Amino acid sequence: MIEAALYNSLSHIYPDAGPDPSGLTAGGNALTGERHSFQVAYRCSGCFQEGISARTESDLGGAVTLRYVGYIPCDLTVPAGNEDICEHPAPGLMPDVLRPLPPVLWAYSSGWRSLWVTVDTGHPDASPGVHQIDVILSDREETVLRYELEIFEARLPEQELPVTNWFHSDGICNYYNVEFASDEYWRIAGEFVRTAVRSGINTILTPVFTPPLDTAPGHERLTTQLVGVRVNADGSYGFTFDLLDRYIDMCLDAGARYLEISHLFTQWGCRNAPKIVALCPEGAEKRIFGWETDGTGPEYTAFLRAFLPALRAFLEGKGVFEKCFFHVSDEPDLSVREQYSGGSSVVKEFIPADRIIDAMSEPEFYREGLIRVPVASLSSIDRFIGEGIESLWGYYCCGQIRTSNRLLAAPAYRNRILGCQLFRYDIKGFLQWGFNFYNSHMSLESVDPFSSSTGGGWVPGGDPFVVYPGPGGEVWESTRLLVFAEALCDYRALSALLDSGRFGSRGDICSMLGIDKWPFSDFEVTAAELIDMRSRVNRLLAGV
Repeated sequence: MIEAALYNSLSHIYPDAGPDPSGLTAGGNALTGERHSFQVAYRCSGCFQEGISARTESDLGGAVTLRYVGYIPCDLTVPAGNEDICEHPAPGLMPDVLRPLPPVLWAYSSGWRSLWVTVDTGHPDASPGVHQIDVILSDREETVLRYELEIFEARLPEQELPVTNWFHSDGICNYYNVEFASDEYWRIAGEFVRTAVRSGINTILTPVFTPPLDTAPGHERLTTQLVGVRVNADGSYGFTFDLLDRYIDMCLDAGARYLEISHLFTQWGCRNAPKIVALCPEGAEKRIFGWETDGTGPEYTAFLRAFLPALRAFLEGKGVFEKCFFHVSDEPDLSVREQYSGGSSVVKEFIPADRIIDAMSEPEFYREGLIRVPVASLSSIDRFIGEGIESLWGYYCCGQIRTSNRLLAAPAYRNRILGCQLFRYDIKGFLQWGFNFYNSHMSLESVDPFSSSTGGGWVPGGDPFVVYPGPGGEVWESTRLLVFAEALCDYRALSALLDSGRFGSRGDICSMLGIDKWPFSDFEVTAAELIDMRSRVNRLLAGV
């Protein structure tokens, strides 16, 4: 006998715990042009011999997708002392990877499993109105669960807010054993970028040189350099942009709106240059800069003064310069203020200051004029907000545990709340470091994301990636990615309310909806409150 029920997208169905009844649902609403999700939790007694099958029936046709929620091991949920923000603080199996539906489902009375249903309201088969979606589970008899979705004619506006989750080409190459810039690389990378864009990640990290990120000093990540460099006999430099040109086309063809030029100096300051490979006068290709290179020394400075104007001329000629953001160094602290100042001053000779973004936690960099567009960690963003910065971005990573995050063991409302917070504080962009980071700590080895969600036990589960590399280059989304996309849709819907001019100021809207009660850290909210808030926004936009 099958036991099953419908749950909202913010419910986690753990195999060792029954689903929380507060997540039960019978339906919802959505605007045209977004993806709406819900789940089916099920278990079965007496089904073990033949298994069960699942399907959907709806007048929405091809707009409905049914997938199986697979479990991923997590050996580190959160750092000690933060267990109170977890739904599942103990290491274990976490529901996350969205796999294609298998022909037979197995279920036992001792443990719950779940299916994930997604409705693409922008699909040609979807039309405004009320629709029923029947999820049918079958063993010897059929169990039918009906979900009612109202699609409003009002359309969700396009996302202008820049959002990046760092796209790591070496993760693709290492996992699939393909050569960077080979035909197979371009095919698979295109699928990964399309998946990112479909979920609101509209800004793609672009490795003009191999990104000097999360790499142990003295070690290297796989070379993923898009710009060809030539050292001439007289010591001058030449550059070719064929691979960069193709990469940009791949991103734009997939729907990306912005490009994020990779960091020009090593992480946590500007102490060293990134790894740069060049064709040398003797005809051999070799590394000319790296960990041994003083980042603010005369040799690398001369290189940047040759490279940056050539890069800018290429990007302007391609018509994308205004769509580009540039990085100096990731997460500098006050101990490297002098090096950061030296490095950023060289970059600003050629790149406008309002196009340079860097993740950081110290507002002193802004006060001293070293950065105009800081990307503040959400755990310290209140100090940046107090500075009245016109173009403030935000980010989270493994260090932002008590803010919004998308960790495997944390409740999904901590993921979903981000869109409301970005709207409340008028944040101009968002960054997260791991779309598909499949490496260990400091990239000393590759990691199979199906076996380790923690980078080999280094960071809390789920922090390094939100997609899984399926067979043949197929990209498997995660439940966390779809909830993150819902958060961005919340932001877009709230922005539409503001742009309509019918509901007052940003503060008025936040007060009306209760969003003014949700700060970046230590907020109190429930999944039901977030879902109800969004339903109200949809009805206001639809005028019903």
